[in-house]
Amino acid sequence: MELPGSSYLYTLALLAITYGGFAALFMLFREKLPGELVNYDAFIIRGVVQKAFIVAACSMLPPLLAYCDLPHPTIWRLSSLVAGFLQALFLVTWLSRRRVVKGIPTSKWLAVNLFLQLSVTAFLIVGATGKAFEPGPGAFLIGITLILVLSCIAYQEALVFLLQGDRSKKRRR
Repeated sequence: MELPGSSYLYTLALLAITYGGFAALFMLFREKLPGELVNYDAFIIRGVVQKAFIVAACSMLPPLLAYCDLPHPTIWRLSSLVAGFLQALFLVTWLSRRRVVKGIPTSKWLAVNLFLQLSVTAFLIVGATGKAFEPGPGAFLIGITLILVLSCIAYQEALVFLLQGDRSKKRRR
């Protein structure tokens, strides 16, 4: 018997990798027009690709664990714990990498997005404990989907910042 939610997870993994690849390619092609790849562009590309791989790997984890004949509650607990840990690790390292890239303003939308990402992290980790609610496919699918959606929103905000910067450079010339 197939694990509930497997087809959704496979689709989500496919979407995550497609999103990561196209987002990175767009950034590279965007930089071919005006000149070299700058630190902020590389920072964005790295973050998008890492988030895409986190979502893809976490989406493939429950079906993989199902092949190990683990009980379903254990599969969802482990998957939620791994996803929450990877998301937390990404956020901690992202914040330290962001400090290195100078001149990036922190918009209110970025602050809201970071708060929501931290909330999703807490949701996944709490879900892994089983204290607030019983671990299952619904909570895990919601958490992983939100990671991808929030990543897409953050990427769009970064693009707005970059494109506004490109416009101001053209005006100064």
